[in-house]
Amino acid sequence: MRECQNTYRTTAAARTMRRRTLLASTAALLPAALSGCQTGPETSGNLVDEVPTASFQMTAVTDAELPEKVLYSLQSYPDEDPDAALLERIRDGGATTEGTRPPLPANRHIATDDAVVELSKEVVGETPATTYSVKVDIVQDSIQDDEAIRFTDLPEVDRTVFSDKGLADGDVVGIGTTLLYTHEERKQSVLVPESEYAYIVWENGAEAEWVVDDAYEMSLKTYDYSAEEVATVVEYGQQMREQFAFEFSGLSSEQRDIVETATGDERYVVRADETTPQPLVELADQFRPQEQARGLDESGEDDLSGSYIVRYEGEIYWTTFVVNGESFATSTPS
Repeated sequence: MRECQNTYRTTAAARTMRRRTLLASTAALLPAALSGCQTGPETSGNLVDEVPTASFQMTAVTDAELPEKVLYSLQSYPDEDPDAALLERIRDGGATTEGTRPPLPANRHIATDDAVVELSKEVVGETPATTYSVKVDIVQDSIQDDEAIRFTDLPEVDRTVFSDKGLADGDVVGIGTTLLYTHEERKQSVLVPESEYAYIVWENGAEAEWVVDDAYEMSLKTYDYSAEEVATVVEYGQQMREQFAFEFSGLSSEQRDIVETATGDERYVVRADETTPQPLVELADQFRPQEQARGLDESGEDDLSGSYIVRYEGEIYWTTFVVNGESFATSTPS
């Protein structure tokens, strides 16, 4: 239990939800689009930050690659990623872990290397705890012996909390961070809530000023997780393809040129200072009735801009189609 708790404490402050490519790819495409394939002269410096009128990219994908494009994804690197290690234990028969927030999402599809799974969780215990906002700062003045403590002389609870944050060797100083102590652990600490020392000294000669800035009461929850396999990644991707893939029809030679550019090494882009080609406006109409790609447990988006699965020349493409401006506001007349 302690191992799970410590692992989560290490990562909780910096945790963000891993890739949600359906959104991330669209967002990333906009500022980066100017470096892709251009339909006119190079961009002037004044236009570098302008959002392009259109950005269109198609990348060949397999069924197995589709789930991670739209789902919260965890790849199997248990030695490097505590979340991946936790998921591995959950899939191996269930696991408990501790944290101030759930370390992994429940009741939604999650893509792994080999399967799409859905987790269930239950809070089975709560422990009063405090998060301390602290600084492990660079020493500016000379250190008085009675104000300092050697790291090796700290109580085990303090050394463990430091180790969880990667601060056990004293290499990382000059930073602000947060440290979590249960109320029972706090009784054993000499650093919180009121520190008995102003400095910490490591065996390798590293020194740091120790400052406690603030404290926040919270609960350390114990989560009991279980997992159910939804499908293999290949099966899930096949279902996505069958539900969302569509094929362009009746492309003009100009539209085919646009598509060929989008499937190449660089995306097709219409800059903000360019006139939108009518063939692209008409091509947009082929996206309008289609469903954007998404997880099979999710509802769809109504926007024209987004990510699609397109079948073209016998290949399946992950397609990002992002458009702006009045040219794309409504369908073109038939």
